[in-house]
Amino acid sequence: MTSIRHLGHAGFVVEHAGVRVLIDPWFHPAFLEAWFPYPDNRELLPEVVAGSYDYLYVSHTHEDHFDARLLALLSRDVTVLVPDFRSREPARRLRALGFERQVRLGHREAHRLGPDLVATMLLDTSHKEDSGLLLDLGGYRFLDLNDCNTPMSELPSDVDLLAAQYSGAMWYPNAYDYPAEVMAAKTAAVRADLLDTLARKVKLTGARTYLPSAGPACFLDPELDRFNDRAATIFPQWEDVADAFAAACPETRVVRTAPGDRVDAPSPPGSWATDPAGYLAAYRERRRSEWQAWHTEPCAPVGADEVAAYFTRLQRLNRPLLADYRTGIRVEADGAAWGLTLGELAERVDLEDPPVDPAYTIRIPPRALRAVLDGRAGWEEALLSMRLGLHRDPDVFDLTLLGLLRYGHRPAQTRQLARERSGRGGETISRDGLRLQRWCPHAGEDLSHAVIADGVVECPRHHWKWSTATGACLEGGALPLHVEPEPGDPVPVLPEEPSA
Repeated sequence: MTSIRHLGHAGFVVEHAGVRVLIDPWFHPAFLEAWFPYPDNRELLPEVVAGSYDYLYVSHTHEDHFDARLLALLSRDVTVLVPDFRSREPARRLRALGFERQVRLGHREAHRLGPDLVATMLLDTSHKEDSGLLLDLGGYRFLDLNDCNTPMSELPSDVDLLAAQYSGAMWYPNAYDYPAEVMAAKTAAVRADLLDTLARKVKLTGARTYLPSAGPACFLDPELDRFNDRAATIFPQWEDVADAFAAACPETRVVRTAPGDRVDAPSPPGSWATDPAGYLAAYRERRRSEWQAWHTEPCAPVGADEVAAYFTRLQRLNRPLLADYRTGIRVEADGAAWGLTLGELAERVDLEDPPVDPAYTIRIPPRALRAVLDGRAGWEEALLSMRLGLHRDPDVFDLTLLGLLRYGHRPAQTRQLARERSGRGGETISRDGLRLQRWCPHAGEDLSHAVIADGVVECPRHHWKWSTATGACLEGGALPLHVEPEPGDPVPVLPEEPSA
């Protein structure tokens, strides 16, 4: 017998031929007590904790997947399927929690869980550390991609059930201080890109059934309530995008589940989707002590010396990333402000007042900055909390700076990022009369699946665009693409440069 039960968000309990697998169980607030599972799944917590499992799989260390408070309650007799990332961070953190029985699996590496049950690990092979899992359950293939972006050329096919993200899980653009009309346009573009990426995954895997999962979360702290606006953010509910998905993937069945539902016996449509305002108000009251804890914990003041020492150490850990790089940022926290010059071209971290033309301004609550400086959270967690405000001028994504902030505490990731940025080993492909680098310099997607038309190369993952004539980045960021005509082919048409 095969049973797949959805626990909410990206959580599942899969049972087949007497083997039980627990996947990404999330029940407690994440990212500086900002994210909560939506809809509320807490009533399942006692059952999940008391359950008996043969295997546990945690896809990555983001707190809406790696729920340390929940994991601390589970039996340590379980065997953990661990994605073998460069940083070895999941293995280390699981071992610190007492999970000694680990099976580390690399990209596309398989492990037999039972006589008729095989698990295959799929990694995001870029500098990002995320994973998905393919379970072959006696010939029934369940692919749990959660929010992992395995290169599209390496996705498995003939999938019966696909669980994958459709809603956003990023601070861009909604944490930035864009004017209303600019914010609306950028939000719409991100939502369209998310749906396009999902549709590509569905088609490439041949998924016969799709289960919306891995989002969206909700924000119960009243200070963050604006991010619950499903129409104005990158955090839509499934019902907001269902029609567009049906148009893009008309042959794919969708199964909409509530927490606790089995895939083969979901709740009636809409039975749990109560009035959003009323539902969230009641949910907020039930979790009052949890979101209020963020505001009531003691917080020591932050000093300039601490900020300088933190960034100095961060830079020393990441010299390969920062070679030939220099930028200015401004960090603001409750009236205090520090200007910093970062990069190997800067002799050291200088705190300026006022800063000189900062490319990025980060407005961060003192509590969040204290958590970062003390090592209780990274910039990734702080940014995902949506408690920070951001401004950039020019409005161009700086991969080096964001890479330093997000992954700088794991230099294995920033070394890989530096390799990708420089062309990732020089591997090239031939497409449409062009010779171009195979891997996107932004996030490592395989450009074998790029769209090439009208003199533009478009990445299928985050939809960055480059000129086929010059390799200049036209949209998305500032990293160039190595591209040239194949010998003997005509020079591609040069697209018009975007207006300033």
